[in-house]
Formats: sequence, C-alpha cells, structure tokens
Amino acid sequence: MKVKLINGRTASQNEIAELQRALGEKLPAEFIEFAALNDGAEPETNIFRIEATNNSGVNGFIPVREIADEISRIENLPAKSFPIAWAEGGNYVFVNLAASRAVFFWDHERPETTFRLAGNFRSFLELLEPFNVNSIKLKPGQVKKAWIDPDFLKGLQG
Repeated sequence: MKVKLINGRTASQNEIAELQRALGEKLPAEFIEFAALNDGAEPETNIFRIEATNNSGVNGFIPVREIADEISRIENLPAKSFPIAWAEGGNYVFVNLAASRAVFFWDHERPETTFRLAGNFRSFLELLEPFNVNSIKLKPGQVKKAWIDPDFLKGLQG
C-alpha cells in the first residue's frame, strides 16, 4: 500500500461475523486481514482513477460495525455488495461479491452507474496514490473564474 493510514483499530471477530450474517455472504479474506489491523482507518490525502478524465480519493475506510447501516444509504447498490470506504464528495467505494469480489466506485450524482476500479480489495489498495497539491500545474489563463463564499473570505481577511 502506497498511502499511510492513521486511526485504524482492530475489528473484532464478532463484528466480522455479524457483518457476514447481515450480508449472508463470507467476506473476502484480504478485506478481513485489512480490518484486523486498519478497521476505520483514515488514509493520508490520496487519489485514484475512476475513468480517463475522472479521479477521486478515499476519505476513510468504513468501520466493519458501520457497514450494514451504510448499505441503506446507497441508492441502487448492487445485490451482494457492501461499501468499504467513503470517497470524496459523498461517494462510496464498494465490493461486489457477485462480481468476483471486484471493487467499484459509486457516484451519488450517477447512482444508476457504477465504475469498476479493481479486481479485488488488495488491488484496489494498490491503486491509491498519495496526492500532492503541488503536482497540479495550471497554465496562465486556465482558470477563468472562481467563486469564494463571502463569509469565508471575511474570515480570511480578519
């Protein structure tokens, strides 16, 4: 894994068993191994590719004990799927057990469409790259207009 994780804990055997009961399916071994050390962990600022022109990042991995509740918040989540991470902008990353345990991206603006990210959980973790804001290079004139919340601006001006 290329990104650092903080604030992870150990998912208990009971929590894992309860999630498996709720799903009616056995969890992938690599996910159980991850949850044993990094349940609910927060990664450093990161990025992963969704499509050729679309990227996102993981804000946090969903604790095992919260996954069953998160399922109800995801519109059109495929059957035999469960969310593993909160992605930027109110989106999710999930595992689809019915699709050979592949990992997908769910976009709240396009809930009827999912995007395959990786063949399994371990491969997804390898997709996460540390994000460095200095890697973004804007050309002169590229930004035509920007809006700043007036209250936020007042706070900056003191």
